[in-house]
Amino acid sequence: MKRYINKLTLFVALLFGCFSCNDDLLDRSPLDSYSDPVVWSDINLVKYYLNDLYNSVEYGWNQRSHGYQTGLFVGETTMTKGAQLTDYGRGTISAGNPGIDRGHLTWQHYANIHKLNLFLSQIDALPEAYPESERANIQAEVDILKGEATFLRAVFYSDICRSYGGVPLLDTPAELGEDFSGYLRSSFEETIAFIVKDCDTAADLLLLKSEMEMGRATKETAMALKSRMLLFAASDLTADGTAANKYVGYENPNRQALWIAARDAAKDLIDLGTVSLEDFGAPDQEAAAYNYFALFKARDLSSPEVIWGKMHRADDGPRINTNLRNGLNGLSCHGNNAPYGNFVDSYQMADGTDFFEHFNFNANDEYINVSSDFTDENPYKHREPRFYGSILYDSAVFQPRFEDLAQIDPLGIYERRTRTVIENGVVVSERFGLDTRQGPISPSNGNYTGYVMKKFMDDEIIGRDMANENIFVWIRYPEILLNYAEASLELGDTETATTYINMVRNRVALPDFTGDIMEALMYERKIEFFSENVGWYDIRRWKLLEENFAPDLYGVDIKEVTEDGVITTTWRKISAAPKRNFSEKLYWVPIEQDELNRAPQLLQNPGY
Repeated sequence: MKRYINKLTLFVALLFGCFSCNDDLLDRSPLDSYSDPVVWSDINLVKYYLNDLYNSVEYGWNQRSHGYQTGLFVGETTMTKGAQLTDYGRGTISAGNPGIDRGHLTWQHYANIHKLNLFLSQIDALPEAYPESERANIQAEVDILKGEATFLRAVFYSDICRSYGGVPLLDTPAELGEDFSGYLRSSFEETIAFIVKDCDTAADLLLLKSEMEMGRATKETAMALKSRMLLFAASDLTADGTAANKYVGYENPNRQALWIAARDAAKDLIDLGTVSLEDFGAPDQEAAAYNYFALFKARDLSSPEVIWGKMHRADDGPRINTNLRNGLNGLSCHGNNAPYGNFVDSYQMADGTDFFEHFNFNANDEYINVSSDFTDENPYKHREPRFYGSILYDSAVFQPRFEDLAQIDPLGIYERRTRTVIENGVVVSERFGLDTRQGPISPSNGNYTGYVMKKFMDDEIIGRDMANENIFVWIRYPEILLNYAEASLELGDTETATTYINMVRNRVALPDFTGDIMEALMYERKIEFFSENVGWYDIRRWKLLEENFAPDLYGVDIKEVTEDGVITTTWRKISAAPKRNFSEKLYWVPIEQDELNRAPQLLQNPGY
């Protein structure tokens, strides 16, 4: 999984070469594929077996880099460079056309669930393979491994559940000749209960983060997943009493009880006292901006707020090329996963006020400063710290240019503006920005939005030549704090909700929020977890998908004109993608047609 978890040896890779999915219902492999008794009598081989399943945990769609995640579906970032939509964004996904996988198509995790079920069915007998003098120590290791496997099963089920709703619940390995035609979807309520039970079991067996090998499941990870899932379950999508059927929501929800469960799950982890917010240097906003950025370029998971994640090495394991995939085309990188202007403009100002209290658009779609507090015409000045930690915008300093462009750009900025010089009414020079689609280096890799995702990149990595080694973050402590705030708010405890929302704001050097508390909570979740595979689930569970799809997705075009020594700069809103097409069916994804052909008794999701 990462540098502290041993890699699979060639022998074990060959031994488990049968792990790939087959065409049986739910990708369920026959028991004799894993029947080698050698595996289940050797604690080290058992650990290798489990390592393979750690490698299957997804962080969105991370085969290439950070940033390939479900926020794409709710207007956080582009598909590749922009100017196109996914099938999901077009509203055309169906059982026969489920669309490009950005982490939402998780049915394939049944293959991992079956491996874990086999593991859990065999592991209890392992101590008997050792001399009596060693059994106590082996049993202690087995208990922890059981906790890890149970947690991983909950992870895979939680991924499937949040995309599909209630699903078949399998907790035993396959038998030869087993008839799968009787397997049915469990209700959403039953699925949530199954996941919560696995989380509780895992938490009882696992050690604290401080006592576990870095990167493995811990007591905190199990408690955090429970909090995440109970918040999802209590929300409007599944618990407001309007769900189409029992597979996509509760039939007779008790909202009070659901919100209490969500609140208490978050509070239990808070009260454990072993995780905390990273100190970003507040009230110094410049320090907070840098430290927010630095959190995601860390190379291990030691931060007190990182509950769980994955580490990488450049010389071993999957090659992660975040700088190459997401970086500036003027640095010979690809410019993928670019933030839309809609998202960029949602970042507040340094004083916590809304951006559009200070800027609006004129008839030409140009940004116009209307502020009496922040008078700079540049819309990128005086923004909140997470803006500077997450977004590369025109003229932001990032990395030195290569030798061929260093004379043009000695500072190493992200350059998106077109520079025109006019003398006596005659254009004497015009130069496109080095990172535009008209620039001198790899212009087709310039994106359509005018922004690059700084978050997750490493300013010490040369993307053209080097792989990234920074972490993927699966869940952080601020999510637990905001889970607690939201559940408290829904239960009428506004004072507690206010405290915990401001806790997240204050640590990035923002003042306490003003105005509507639910809007403040939604803002914090949106901005704090940008591109962390949280936003799509939030927008869906709040039933705000139609509202999210309504605006056109835009970018920015910047022109700097120097006429007879006088410089005028304009920032203009431009289209960056086609119009999205909302449909109610998009609140859930379809069970793929191939699966339905194999198991026609599985009820399809509404609208498909």
